[in-house]
Amino acid sequence: MALNNYANLKSSIANWLGRTDLTNEISDFVKLAEQDFNHKLANNGYNKMINLETITANAETTNLPSGFLGVASIYLDNNKKYPLQYVTPEQAFNMYGSSVTGQPEVYTIISGKMHFYPMPDSSYTIKLYYYKTFDPLVSDADTNDVLTNHSDVYLFGSLYFAHSFIRGIDPQIIQEWLSFYNNGVERVVSVNNKNKYNQDAPLMVRSIVNEE
Repeated sequence: MALNNYANLKSSIANWLGRTDLTNEISDFVKLAEQDFNHKLANNGYNKMINLETITANAETTNLPSGFLGVASIYLDNNKKYPLQYVTPEQAFNMYGSSVTGQPEVYTIISGKMHFYPMPDSSYTIKLYYYKTFDPLVSDADTNDVLTNHSDVYLFGSLYFAHSFIRGIDPQIIQEWLSFYNNGVERVVSVNNKNKYNQDAPLMVRSIVNEE
Protein backbone atom coordinates (compact mmCIF):
# COMPACT_ATOMS: atom_id res chain seq x y z
CA MET A 1 0.00 0.00 0.00
CA ALA A 2 1.35 3.42 -0.97
CA LEU A 3 1.66 5.64 2.09
CA ASN A 4 0.77 8.75 0.12
CA ASN A 5 -2.03 10.19 2.25
CA TYR A 6 -3.57 10.05 5.71
CA ALA A 7 -6.19 7.44 4.79
CA ASN A 8 -3.58 4.99 3.49
CA LEU A 9 -1.35 5.62 6.49
CA LYS A 10 -4.18 4.76 8.89
CA SER A 11 -5.03 1.62 6.91
CA SER A 12 -1.39 0.52 6.97
CA ILE A 13 -1.14 1.08 10.74
CA ALA A 14 -4.29 -1.00 11.27
CA ASN A 15 -2.83 -3.78 9.10
CA TRP A 16 0.48 -3.81 10.98
CA LEU A 17 -1.39 -3.94 14.29
CA GLY A 18 -3.82 -6.57 13.01
CA ARG A 19 -6.73 -4.52 14.35
CA THR A 20 -9.88 -3.17 12.70
CA ASP A 21 -11.41 -1.61 15.82
CA LEU A 22 -9.01 1.29 16.49
CA THR A 23 -10.19 3.98 14.07
CA ASN A 24 -10.19 6.80 16.61
CA GLU A 25 -7.16 5.56 18.50
CA ILE A 26 -5.00 5.34 15.37
CA SER A 27 -5.53 9.06 14.85
CA ASP A 28 -4.16 9.58 18.37
CA PHE A 29 -1.11 7.41 17.61
CA VAL A 30 -0.39 9.53 14.54
CA LYS A 31 -0.72 12.77 16.51
CA LEU A 32 1.71 11.50 19.15
CA ALA A 33 4.22 10.61 16.44
CA GLU A 34 3.80 14.05 14.86
CA GLN A 35 4.45 15.81 18.15
CA ASP A 36 7.55 13.75 18.75
CA PHE A 37 9.22 14.01 15.34
CA ASN A 38 8.38 17.70 14.97
CA HIS A 39 10.46 18.47 18.03
CA LYS A 40 13.24 16.04 17.12
CA LEU A 41 13.62 17.42 13.60
CA ALA A 42 13.46 21.05 14.75
CA ASN A 43 16.06 20.41 17.43
CA ASN A 44 18.32 19.02 14.71
CA GLY A 45 17.88 22.05 12.44
CA TYR A 46 15.67 20.54 9.72
CA ASN A 47 15.67 23.23 7.03
CA LYS A 48 12.26 22.37 5.57
CA MET A 49 10.67 23.44 8.86
CA ILE A 50 12.04 26.98 8.65
CA ASN A 51 9.50 29.72 7.91
CA LEU A 52 9.82 33.48 7.74
CA GLU A 53 7.68 35.85 9.79
CA THR A 54 8.04 39.62 9.37
CA ILE A 55 7.24 41.37 12.64
CA THR A 56 6.43 45.04 13.07
CA ALA A 57 7.71 45.65 16.59
CA ASN A 58 6.25 48.78 18.14
CA ALA A 59 5.55 47.37 21.60
CA GLU A 60 7.27 45.16 24.13
CA THR A 61 5.56 41.95 23.05
CA THR A 62 4.24 40.14 20.00
CA ASN A 63 2.48 36.80 19.71
CA LEU A 64 4.52 33.85 18.52
CA PRO A 65 3.47 32.62 15.07
CA SER A 66 1.27 29.56 14.77
CA GLY A 67 3.15 26.28 14.96
CA PHE A 68 6.25 27.91 16.50
CA LEU A 69 8.83 25.44 17.81
CA GLY A 70 11.98 27.53 18.07
CA VAL A 71 14.06 30.34 16.60
CA ALA A 72 16.45 29.64 13.74
CA SER A 73 17.55 33.25 13.18
CA ILE A 74 16.22 36.67 14.12
CA TYR A 75 17.42 40.16 13.24
CA LEU A 76 16.38 43.79 13.15
CA ASP A 77 15.89 44.91 9.53
CA ASN A 78 15.87 48.71 9.62
CA ASN A 79 18.42 50.17 7.15
CA LYS A 80 21.05 47.83 8.59
CA LYS A 81 20.61 44.30 9.86
CA TYR A 82 21.25 43.77 13.56
CA PRO A 83 20.96 40.25 15.02
CA LEU A 84 18.91 40.02 18.20
CA GLN A 85 20.36 37.89 20.98
CA TYR A 86 18.31 35.56 23.13
CA VAL A 87 18.36 36.08 26.90
CA THR A 88 16.39 34.37 29.62
CA PRO A 89 13.41 36.23 31.09
CA GLU A 90 15.37 36.84 34.29
CA GLN A 91 18.31 38.29 32.37
CA ALA A 92 16.00 40.54 30.35
CA PHE A 93 14.36 41.99 33.46
CA ASN A 94 17.70 42.47 35.22
CA MET A 95 19.27 44.15 32.20
CA TYR A 96 16.43 46.42 31.10
CA GLY A 97 13.73 46.48 33.75
CA SER A 98 10.31 47.63 32.62
CA SER A 99 10.99 51.22 31.56
CA VAL A 100 14.05 51.25 29.27
CA THR A 101 13.16 52.07 25.66
CA GLY A 102 15.20 52.22 22.46
CA GLN A 103 16.21 50.01 19.56
CA PRO A 104 15.66 46.35 20.51
CA GLU A 105 18.85 44.39 21.13
CA VAL A 106 17.65 41.18 22.77
CA TYR A 107 14.52 39.07 23.02
CA THR A 108 13.06 36.48 25.32
CA ILE A 109 10.00 34.24 25.19
CA ILE A 110 7.34 33.99 27.89
CA SER A 111 3.96 32.26 27.71
CA GLY A 112 3.54 32.27 23.94
CA LYS A 113 4.85 35.81 23.44
CA MET A 114 8.16 37.20 22.25
CA HIS A 115 9.42 40.15 24.34
CA PHE A 116 11.86 42.75 22.96
CA TYR A 117 14.32 44.77 25.03
CA PRO A 118 14.90 47.63 25.23
CA MET A 119 11.21 48.12 24.58
CA PRO A 120 10.79 49.63 21.09
CA ASP A 121 10.73 53.43 21.10
CA SER A 122 9.29 53.46 17.56
CA SER A 123 8.30 50.95 14.89
CA TYR A 124 10.96 48.39 13.91
CA THR A 125 10.91 45.62 11.31
CA ILE A 126 12.13 42.29 12.62
CA LYS A 127 12.74 39.21 10.48
CA LEU A 128 12.09 35.98 12.34
CA TYR A 129 13.14 32.68 10.81
CA TYR A 130 11.56 30.00 12.94
CA TYR A 131 10.94 26.28 13.04
CA LYS A 132 7.29 25.53 12.37
CA THR A 133 5.49 22.24 12.89
CA PHE A 134 4.53 20.38 9.76
CA ASP A 135 0.88 20.65 8.86
CA PRO A 136 -0.82 17.84 10.78
CA LEU A 137 -2.73 15.13 8.96
CA VAL A 138 -6.45 15.71 9.47
CA SER A 139 -8.44 14.82 6.35
CA ASP A 140 -8.03 11.47 4.58
CA ALA A 141 -6.43 13.09 1.51
CA ASP A 142 -3.88 15.06 3.56
CA THR A 143 -0.16 14.62 3.17
CA ASN A 144 2.96 16.62 4.01
CA ASP A 145 6.71 16.57 3.44
CA VAL A 146 7.39 13.89 6.04
CA LEU A 147 4.71 11.49 4.80
CA THR A 148 5.66 12.06 1.15
CA ASN A 149 9.41 11.67 1.56
CA HIS A 150 9.86 9.79 4.84
CA SER A 151 6.76 7.67 5.32
CA ASP A 152 8.65 5.24 7.58
CA VAL A 153 8.89 7.98 10.20
CA TYR A 154 5.10 8.28 10.28
CA LEU A 155 4.42 4.54 10.14
CA PHE A 156 6.88 3.27 12.73
CA GLY A 157 6.44 6.29 14.99
CA SER A 158 2.69 5.67 15.09
CA LEU A 159 3.18 1.94 15.67
CA TYR A 160 5.58 2.62 18.52
CA PHE A 161 3.18 4.99 20.28
CA ALA A 162 0.37 2.45 19.81
CA HIS A 163 2.04 0.07 22.25
CA SER A 164 1.13 2.27 25.23
CA PHE A 165 -2.54 1.71 24.40
CA ILE A 166 -2.44 -1.88 23.17
CA ARG A 167 -1.27 -4.27 25.85
CA GLY A 168 0.40 -7.55 25.09
CA ILE A 169 2.53 -6.62 22.07
CA ASP A 170 5.79 -8.56 22.00
CA PRO A 171 8.46 -6.28 23.57
CA GLN A 172 10.90 -7.28 20.82
CA ILE A 173 8.49 -6.01 18.18
CA ILE A 174 8.06 -2.75 20.10
CA GLN A 175 11.83 -2.27 20.16
CA GLU A 176 12.00 -3.00 16.43
CA TRP A 177 9.38 -0.34 15.76
CA LEU A 178 11.27 2.14 17.93
CA SER A 179 14.52 1.31 16.16
CA PHE A 180 12.95 1.74 12.71
CA TYR A 181 11.41 5.05 13.83
CA ASN A 182 14.65 6.42 15.28
CA ASN A 183 16.60 5.29 12.22
CA GLY A 184 14.09 7.08 9.99
CA VAL A 185 14.42 10.33 11.95
CA GLU A 186 18.22 10.04 11.92
CA ARG A 187 18.19 9.50 8.15
CA VAL A 188 16.08 12.64 7.65
CA VAL A 189 18.55 14.63 9.76
CA SER A 190 21.53 13.17 7.90
CA VAL A 191 20.13 14.02 4.46
CA ASN A 192 19.23 17.51 5.66
CA ASN A 193 22.73 18.13 6.99
CA LYS A 194 24.29 16.94 3.76
CA ASN A 195 22.09 19.22 1.69
CA LYS A 196 22.60 22.13 4.09
CA TYR A 197 26.37 21.99 3.94
CA ASN A 198 26.36 21.60 0.14
CA GLN A 199 24.51 24.87 -0.34
CA ASP A 200 26.48 27.94 -1.41
CA ALA A 201 24.98 30.22 1.22
CA PRO A 202 23.05 28.29 3.85
CA LEU A 203 20.91 30.06 6.39
CA MET A 204 22.92 30.58 9.55
CA VAL A 205 21.04 28.79 12.27
CA ARG A 206 21.73 30.28 15.66
CA SER A 207 20.16 27.87 18.10
CA ILE A 208 16.81 26.44 19.02
CA VAL A 209 15.04 28.56 21.61
CA ASN A 210 11.86 26.89 22.77
CA GLU A 211 9.05 28.68 24.52
CA GLU A 212 9.70 29.13 28.21
